[in-house]
Amino acid sequence: MEFKSRRTIAFCAVLFVCACAFGFEWKRSSPEESGIKREVIENVFSSFDDDVFSCVIIRDGKIVNEYFKKGYGRSSVFTLQSCSKSITSALVGIAIEQGYIKSVDDYAADYLPELAKTKYPAMKKITLKQLLNQTSGLLGTDSKIWSQWRSSSNWIDFILSRPMTANPGSYFEYSTGNTHLLSAIVENATGKKLLDYAKEVLFSKIGISSAELGTDPQGIGDGGNGFSMTAYDMGRFGQLFLNNGKWDGVQVVPEKWVKDSTSVQARRNGSRYGYQWWLRNYGKEGYLGYNAQGYGGEYIFVVPQLNLIVVYTSWHQGNVDSYFYNVDKIVNATKVR
Repeated sequence: MEFKSRRTIAFCAVLFVCACAFGFEWKRSSPEESGIKREVIENVFSSFDDDVFSCVIIRDGKIVNEYFKKGYGRSSVFTLQSCSKSITSALVGIAIEQGYIKSVDDYAADYLPELAKTKYPAMKKITLKQLLNQTSGLLGTDSKIWSQWRSSSNWIDFILSRPMTANPGSYFEYSTGNTHLLSAIVENATGKKLLDYAKEVLFSKIGISSAELGTDPQGIGDGGNGFSMTAYDMGRFGQLFLNNGKWDGVQVVPEKWVKDSTSVQARRNGSRYGYQWWLRNYGKEGYLGYNAQGYGGEYIFVVPQLNLIVVYTSWHQGNVDSYFYNVDKIVNATKVR
């Protein structure tokens, strides 16, 4: 009787969490109420070219203002490109918390049979941490070989068949291939498809219902480049990290993982990188923040000291300085509380 009672309580708790997540509706606040100068937001929005699809500004958990290009709206689903990496990183952290993976210091080869069989001894010494912070030493995929890699019949074999360019842990080279190996590792460790696992342990907890995910030729989730969702759901993910991994009082992503992911784990040429998040100082005051960043102009900017999130979706080829410039303008126009 007591056992049944406990099961009932647990089941009701799960229902409550799901109801909270899916019942979540963004509250709204005016720029004046949120302490952000309206004229600055309007100036930023008016500066957008046709290649910007959406921009959503969130402060204190409320939508302050939003822009959608004609033909797009709140239900439009956008490709996240490399913003996907930050989601996959969160899934690695959850898998560690759940005991599927022991530690970031584990060898990737312990979870990836193809890597365990490689003819390159140094590859067997690559850790999960080195995949997360882009210091694996593997040949980078985000260069001239991108198209060749993406059109190959087996993405993992393609990555592992090339000689390494550096010793593990010695050199930062941004590579979607690193994240794709993490995707395969999560799938192997959990026994679940990446999207299914994401829905179970992450998306369902915070009410993300629009998410889609592409796969490689073997059906492995394209966690480095393949997630899609609405701008509002991108905002939810940013809000989750701003809340140190909590949603409605429930710890979805371990707090320590959020801290580690958004702390410096690697550096190169002035750039700072965490676990699949970029770190940066924002505005004239230099507030420390972080961002997920995708090719073509997909961004989730998070500035914790201001409780501020700015989401972008677009398809822009070329210089991306305008995105950072506009976020700095919004930061400078935001009143400290």
